Amino acid sequence: MKCSCTRSLTYCFRILMVVFLAATWGLFTLAQTASPEDSAAEQAATLAKATVRRDAIIERIHAAGFTCPIAPPTISIEDVPSFGQYDDAKNTLRISDWMVLRPEEKAFFVQLAGPGAEDAAVRAVFEKAAHGWIFVHEMGHWWQACRGFIADHSHYQVEYGANRIALAYWRETDPEIVKLMMSLFHGVLDHAPSPVPAGQDAEAYFDRNYETLGPSPAYPWFQSHMGVALEEEKPAPTFAEALAATKK
Repeated sequence: MKCSCTRSLTYCFRILMVVFLAATWGLFTLAQTASPEDSAAEQAATLAKATVRRDAIIERIHAAGFTCPIAPPTISIEDVPSFGQYDDAKNTLRISDWMVLRPEEKAFFVQLAGPGAEDAAVRAVFEKAAHGWIFVHEMGHWWQACRGFIADHSHYQVEYGANRIALAYWRETDPEIVKLMMSLFHGVLDHAPSPVPAGQDAEAYFDRNYETLGPSPAYPWFQSHMGVALEEEKPAPTFAEALAATKK
């Protein structure tokens, strides 16, 4: 979704996981509640790691021969219902930390990690999905703001472009994140029916119904549809090519 919108990919990622998990494992509950603890040190560590990742992405952008007139986004660690969101008005990228997640949010990642997964494995899934794919997707929206891309493109093109940047980045830097996300996207398409009426184009339908799709279970289907389409794009674009495609 557009950078200024509070319903970013990551908001809908929560719904996507509910749809996927309900279809795959059935509805679930989390019996245990995390014990109270001081999370200040961990949040500081999360901020430090996110800052390093942000700077690494920007360094990679510069290495590809591009610059941005907008300063690097400020990173804020807080309880973001969407796990991450880029606010272009404030040039701020908000991300969640494991210690501030609610029990039901942690349950998403417990189920994604699989039966009997240890805490470290669950945390690894959270890191790959939230601080990996989602973070780079939101940095993709920052890059779109850098290039003046958003105003001249449709809702679908904005989301597709941010996903394209995330996929190209992780293909080059950590294919395991790609593997995780594509498994999730394929799972949604395998189990959830298409919300697009017969005979209609998915992109056109998305743009016409954008305002009502955001809070609905149909939205994850579109994100998954984009992800799988990008996975099949041949030849697969490099990160530099994905950046270059982001233009007015």
